[in-house]
Amino acid sequence: MILIVEDDEHKSSQIVEILNNTDLINQDMKIVDNVRDAVISLTQSIPSKIVLDMSLPSHKALPGQGTPVPLPTGGIEVLFELMQNGLTDLPILILTQYPEIEIEEEPIPVEESAEAFKYEYGFTKIEACYYDHIHSEKWKKVTTKFLR
Repeated sequence: MILIVEDDEHKSSQIVEILNNTDLINQDMKIVDNVRDAVISLTQSIPSKIVLDMSLPSHKALPGQGTPVPLPTGGIEVLFELMQNGLTDLPILILTQYPEIEIEEEPIPVEESAEAFKYEYGFTKIEACYYDHIHSEKWKKVTTKFLR
């Protein structure tokens, strides 16, 4: 199963489209849109790969309470859960629309963040790519390669 952790419906639909156009069309996938559901999903089953956004709300919107505000460190909370469970060897693709990720209170360019996550937290199969909705060739190519 491929776990997609993404709160933007347009972005998650684009990821699903890429998955459907790869040779993994029959691969199971699960989409969650918040940190809490991602953590619950990880306790229920271990995915083969994870596509992870960095800015995620902590929980799902409740009826009548509006949409929770995305946290810039929501994706890092998911990474901490993976670390707690000894899952630092899972293939992870960070796909974020922000040019920098704050790691240990320091802004790191997306292109350098995977190395920082390897060094700081021990992840072995982590990649990071900037999601550019206007110039989409690069992130689509990286995502396609990751999903294969």
